[in-house]
Parts: sequence; structure tokens; C-alpha cells
Amino acid sequence: MFRWKSFAVISGIFVGSGLCAQTPARSIDPVFARAQALVSDGNGAAGRALIDSMIAATPTSAPLYPQALFWRASLAASAADAESDYKHIVVDYPLTPQASDALLRLAQLELARGDREGALAHLQRIPRDYPHSKSLARANYWIARVFFEKNDLVNGCAANASALAQLDSTEIELKNQIQYQGQRCPQSGAASAVVQTAPTVVQTAPVAVQTAPAAANSQSPTLNPQPASVNTPPVPPPTQTMTTVASRDSAVPRSVEKSEKLEKSEKLEKPAAIAAGNPPAETKTAIARREYSVQVAAYKTRDDADKLVESLKTRGFDARVDVSPDWFRVRVGRYPSENAAEAQLREMKSKQMTGFVVRAPGR
Repeated sequence: MFRWKSFAVISGIFVGSGLCAQTPARSIDPVFARAQALVSDGNGAAGRALIDSMIAATPTSAPLYPQALFWRASLAASAADAESDYKHIVVDYPLTPQASDALLRLAQLELARGDREGALAHLQRIPRDYPHSKSLARANYWIARVFFEKNDLVNGCAANASALAQLDSTEIELKNQIQYQGQRCPQSGAASAVVQTAPTVVQTAPVAVQTAPAAANSQSPTLNPQPASVNTPPVPPPTQTMTTVASRDSAVPRSVEKSEKLEKSEKLEKPAAIAAGNPPAETKTAIARREYSVQVAAYKTRDDADKLVESLKTRGFDARVDVSPDWFRVRVGRYPSENAAEAQLREMKSKQMTGFVVRAPGR
């Protein structure tokens, strides 16, 4: 059961820096940017005091007021404080740009304490009440995630497809998350059509082969009761059968046919060996090298990523930075299976940390 208690400093980092690093870029007031930097550096009290002074000096009717409430919730020291400010925005400032983001954060808090239905209620309000929100793709991603956790693949895949269709081209990290989550959905119609038509081609071969003995019997009805002698030439039916099979393609030497049969038998033996628990050496190597990690944030600058990694390491997490051409991704651990990584993610969620499982790059 989820217990309302004070967040650790790492909580503020994830809610403040981590989540904001993966949401659509918006202009940030210098005061809020300063407060976020203080919390990220471990000085949460000073960062929150700066936000409180901003709220005290701003009229409640000013457009800046709900924005300040949102930042105070994002950098809050406890889940209860964060939830209070998010609800304040949703109820009293429903027309502000922060309202849809507040609903998204409320849904994440509901998920943290295991209330999927409560989370879904908040999430489904976003496409219904805010159809032009910049967080629409992210909301549908989380809707799909909740449905997948409920084993509802139909609604989960539909929401995931909507998230991908509504995605902004600049949201590379969110695109990766949506595509990774979409691996649970069935293949496209084009792929299934190819699979369905393949047996039709295979089934036509026995028809041609079966007709050859019938034709041979009609031409030589006395062949069956009379045993063949040693010097008897080859019986016509097999010859006709070989001709029928070869007619589908150009003439193939027998040595080539044998090699093809050997290749086919080897292909059949490999899955059988894997099923018996004895995969080939190359398969064992590929499985051994496959690892998974939990990604918690992505930054455009190395300094920001390194700061989060150091903070995570001081708290016992095996954190690192994976570098790509455009992003510095902060990831935790290397796990031999996706299930092991998911277990680590669940533990992190119980501590109000957010992230998602990814395939770890090779060492």
C-alpha cells in the first residue's frame, strides 16, 4: 500500500529534472529554472523556498500563478504536497496550459500507489477535455501503458497507435518509448497476409505429385501385381513424378538437390535443439549478450547527465550515461532479462521514481 511520506532528494530530481527532460520543450521562467537547478544539486529546501516566494508575490488571477503552482508540485518534498497543487490547478485553473500536464502527473501518482482505474480516469480526461494539448501523445502513451498492465491489448494497442500518430517530431525519447511498448501489439495486416499466403504455395506441390501415380496406373495396369526384376528399367511413375516437380523450376542437378535437403534439415534441427534446451553455440552467445536497463532521463548536455548519475550512485544505483549522437541517456543497471529489468523498475516506482525498460547497448 502506498504511504504518504516525505520524498527523498532523488524523488525531486526525477519529478523535476527527469520528467521535464522528456516533456515537450516550453519556455521556462528564469526563477523556475533556478529552483530546478537547486533541487537537482541536492538543495531542495532552497529551491522550494524560491518557488514559494514567487507564489506569494504573484496574484492568484495572474497567468503566472498556475505555472508557479505546477513547478512547486513538480519540486515538492512529498507526494501529498504535489497532489494538492496538481488538483488545485485542475479544479481552479482548468483552462491554463498546465491543466493537462497536471492531470498527467496526478495519473502517475495514482499509478505509484497501484490505482489503475484512478489513473485511467485522469488520463482519459486529457484527450477528451484538451484535444489540442501538447501532452496528448504522452497521455495516450500512458493510457496504453495502463491498458497493457490490465492485459487489455485491444485498447492498449489502439491508444499506443494514437500516441505515435500525435507525436511531435522533436520528441525522440517519447517515440522510442512508444515504439518499444508497441512491440506487444499484433503484426500489421500486410505482414499477416504474407504469412497466410505462404502455405498455399506449399500445398500445390503434393497435388502435382499425387496425380502422377494415377496417370501411370492408367497406362500400365499390370505393373502393380508383377514384381520388378533386377534388370527391369526404372518404373515410369517415379520418372513422371520427378518431371512434374522439376517443371516448377529449371532443371537442378541431384547434388544440388541433396545439398538443399541438408540445409533444410539443418534449419529444422536448430529450432528442435533450442526447444530441447541445447541451442547452437552462436545462439547461446547472442542470448548471453542481450541485456536490459532502466532509463530514467535523457539530456542534451553531458554535464546534466553526469550530475544525475553521481546522485544516483551515491544512493546505491548502478547508474551510467549512454551516449548517442543527440542525447545523453541516464540508465540504471544491466540485467540479463527484460523481466529482471521490469522488477527493478517496479522497485523504483515504489520510491516515486520514473523510467522505462530499454535494450542495453553492447559493451
